[in-house]
Amino acid sequence: MSKLPKIIAIVGPTAAGKTGLGIAIAKKFGGEVISVDSRQIYKGMDVGTAKVEGEWNQGQVKGQIGALFGESKYLVVDGIPHWGIDLVNPDQEYSAADFKRYAEEKIQEILKRGKLPILAGGTGMWLSAVIDNMSLTEVPPDPELRAELEKRTLGDLFHEFKQLDPEGAEVIDKQNKRRLVRALEVCKKTGRPFSRQMIKGEFKYDVLQIGVQADRESLNERINNRVEEMIARGLVNEVRGLKEKYGCEIPSMSGIGYRQICKFLDGEVSLKEAIEEIKKDTRNYAKRQMTWFKRDERIKWVADQEQAIGLVNKFMSSRTE
Repeated sequence: MSKLPKIIAIVGPTAAGKTGLGIAIAKKFGGEVISVDSRQIYKGMDVGTAKVEGEWNQGQVKGQIGALFGESKYLVVDGIPHWGIDLVNPDQEYSAADFKRYAEEKIQEILKRGKLPILAGGTGMWLSAVIDNMSLTEVPPDPELRAELEKRTLGDLFHEFKQLDPEGAEVIDKQNKRRLVRALEVCKKTGRPFSRQMIKGEFKYDVLQIGVQADRESLNERINNRVEEMIARGLVNEVRGLKEKYGCEIPSMSGIGYRQICKFLDGEVSLKEAIEEIKKDTRNYAKRQMTWFKRDERIKWVADQEQAIGLVNKFMSSRTE
């Protein structure tokens, strides 16, 4: 049997410290990071998605042959190339299937450079698509059905979705109308639960999944602090600029942080209320992420970087048949 290439996946809830761990592992083992975040793919949505700061580079990295990097633009953070950030404009559609194709291409490029691919992020479905080689059902939009669903309230949509897909209801953002409409659309068009649309294929990689553990209290504190930092760094101005250019109805603007500030800019809530809503919705999102990841028994949960590096050491020195 042929060997499967080794890759690392770093998972966990938002604000748990996945980015820092990814950089630490990349430095020690000669890796490059692929961001697995369904919101950081959008250009211009920087503050509200907590994008890591770095320098954009293209073509050549010190000590590397530029041609090996292709023509792709990538972010260099603390000397480590980061992929999967700023892939599309906020008004462009981008699916889990699109990301799977992109990530597989980047993994091959990283392996060809003799580097270790490190997937880091909290979008569970996108990660599963890659590491479990999922076949994704691509259901084309049905404008008539969508228009019908759009007329209904959030509570009504969530109630029906919970009946059709109880498992999916545990992890969906029930305050995000666009996602509820899409999930119901897929359920109705296929006759199957949205959460059961992905079918596992033959594994392409030998994967070590590391989960970044954080107790609820300290994680909630980190989330609250991060939201305050986002406001201080100019989240309101970022959303205002995006609203002027694209409006608030496009899919990317329904994400946490953006939809609440849109409500503030429309005069529906005060800034204080919007901030508290962002904090609450982010905490709830972290809970849903943990619900998703805790189902995967392959994930090895760690409390610190030292523990994680020990796991990678052992994994990299073992043979895979």
